[in-house]
Amino acid sequence: MPTPLRALTNDYKDCRLIKLDPDDPTTPYAVMQEGYDSADANYRMRMFYLQRDGQWIDEIARSTRPDSEAGDILFETCAEALKVLGNLRGKPVIRHLPVSEADAKSYLARIGGGSSPQELLRQFLARYRAAKGKP
Repeated sequence: MPTPLRALTNDYKDCRLIKLDPDDPTTPYAVMQEGYDSADANYRMRMFYLQRDGQWIDEIARSTRPDSEAGDILFETCAEALKVLGNLRGKPVIRHLPVSEADAKSYLARIGGGSSPQELLRQFLARYRAAKGKP
């Protein structure tokens, strides 16, 4: 059995800070990390997003939430994202949501088109802004 890359951590060095629209100075940020849930006996690598409350949510579970809830993983400034990340201690807390096989297939169909996680976040931002009535 191959050794998994790494478990999800609260270490800032394992995270990526993503500016959703590099051309827009007012665009929000997201904090991403690839890893596995330490409670997962199968060591499935997943993409996780840091929520504003300091919990992590995996991308498939996040994709099941309404776009209007995007604020949970979006930070208005880089400083705001780094403050939440800097306050994390101990083992990561993961927000577990029920995910059906249909949810997973729907998500995989979207990324199967060659979209990167960053591009999916940009599409997500557009839907979030539309849901909130923002340009």
